[in-house]
Amino acid sequence: MPSKERYRELLEGVRDAHAEHRRAYQKARSELGTNRKAHEVTREQLKTLNTKLNLFYETVLGPLAEPFLAGDCAAIEEVLNFLEVDVPAFRTGYSKEWYYRKLKALKLNSNQVERLREIAINRVVSAEYRREDSELRRLMIKLADLAFLVRIAELPDRANPHVKRKKSLMFRVIVNGRKDLRKEVEDKLLRTSN
Repeated sequence: MPSKERYRELLEGVRDAHAEHRRAYQKARSELGTNRKAHEVTREQLKTLNTKLNLFYETVLGPLAEPFLAGDCAAIEEVLNFLEVDVPAFRTGYSKEWYYRKLKALKLNSNQVERLREIAINRVVSAEYRREDSELRRLMIKLADLAFLVRIAELPDRANPHVKRKKSLMFRVIVNGRKDLRKEVEDKLLRTSN
């Protein structure tokens, strides 16, 4: 099982190979004027990118899917290692989105739930948008409790409007999806205002 450091290393390799291919392609495209010629010139960079993608998806992440869907605790832990590594690499947003969606149907232990809550907090305080953020918010409908909502509410947001919006979205999605938490939040707000 790869560690978080190994996931980080693999994802950084994918990210860097993708960036190198993109740079080489844009340069070739501007110099040669056609997509076809640019593709021919950047074949080597594309091959490197595909090698790194295949290494990650076929040998590391791919074999986890079946045991993960079966609810295997070790596979779930491994997927959480992948989800905790916050490296924006080519295609990883789609994978993370898929895993967040599937996690809603799995039985998770308290440690796994807490790890997912930490991931959600880290995504809220990040100023960058990621495609998987909306699926993570929907997962948090199931996993949130009042303490998590209080943590979200207490996050500082004045410095960045993106963080403020993400904080608001996380809070609203959870409260709109969970009537029990909505009632608890309203009761807590009434107690603190009196």
